[in-house]
Amino acid sequence: MWQYKSTGIPDTLFSRSKAGLTREEIRAIIVSKARIKGKERILDVGTGSGSVSIEFARLGCDVTAVEKDEENFEIARKNIEQFGLKDKIELILGEMEKVNLDSRFDVVFFGGTDNLGKSFDSVFKHLKPGGRIIIAAVRLETVVDAIKVLKIRGINPEVLNICLNKGKDLGGKTALAPSYPVFLIYGDKK
Repeated sequence: MWQYKSTGIPDTLFSRSKAGLTREEIRAIIVSKARIKGKERILDVGTGSGSVSIEFARLGCDVTAVEKDEENFEIARKNIEQFGLKDKIELILGEMEKVNLDSRFDVVFFGGTDNLGKSFDSVFKHLKPGGRIIIAAVRLETVVDAIKVLKIRGINPEVLNICLNKGKDLGGKTALAPSYPVFLIYGDKK
């Protein structure tokens, strides 16, 4: 198990959902962009394997994680239990636009971006003034949608493109193996 306080838990320590897994370096950047002090309330929309929720919870945050796919939900549940974080992460099965929330959140993270517009409508009212929204995207269309969704609500988004290449053995030498570029679109609610 991961014995360190730092973010970026190795990918190998997680069970993967069919949605994949947010890479350890990307998770570390997401957490850094959230500007965590340690007691924030986090909403993770489209949690997939639960890896981002786990990173936040290990820093002392209380997390509500929503996942609409039953198979992904079970993988997230398994990962949360494995890391001993059932008391810090409330895992909800359902579509975000149909989930009733009674909390206000300091940070909202969108890892699953299907129906971003609809989900955003139901989430935005639960984001505290001054709260931060972070959207992760691998598809260009999602980046464009995310920028529009934020601007419509008066958030001037920042856009970060992350391109990871990791060394791997290739005939006894080292080659760089790329992964999908990831975009983070983020900003603060006024």
